[in-house]
Amino acid sequence: MLWTAAAVVVGMVLGMGVMLLVQPAASGQVAVAQAAAPTPRESEPAESVTPPVTDAETCAAIADVQTITFNADNGVRDGRMVTQEQQGWYRLAARTLAAVPTRGEGPVSDAVAGLQEVAPVRGPVLTGTQIGSDQWNAAAQVVFESCREAGAQVIVEAYTGG
Repeated sequence: MLWTAAAVVVGMVLGMGVMLLVQPAASGQVAVAQAAAPTPRESEPAESVTPPVTDAETCAAIADVQTITFNADNGVRDGRMVTQEQQGWYRLAARTLAAVPTRGEGPVSDAVAGLQEVAPVRGPVLTGTQIGSDQWNAAAQVVFESCREAGAQVIVEAYTGG
């Protein structure tokens, strides 16, 4: 078989970029030569820029916190859970709340910071006001309203019921 044009094949060998130059030889056979793959310039900036967090992403994360507390409260109310277990779920909700990403500015971020102040976490321990208190409910309402005004939803899922 005769080749009419040279072809360049790029492959990976042992995790290193390798360029193979493939050309037809006069005998009709293929000759292969290996060339080092080009390496990126050291002066090129790394592309590890994290995109900014949106209010919609923050509100979706708040929905996870509210889903935890809602289902824990329902479990106690329905007699399927004791208060000790509910408090464990509240600690999880507080740790989840502490990890909610925000833009760091604006009404949604400010409202989330206010809610985080109500239920601060130190290590695995929930410190400060209890989740479910009047202060918690008031701060959560501010978060819900700021999400609504930002055009984002807080969707709470119920895992219990009939």
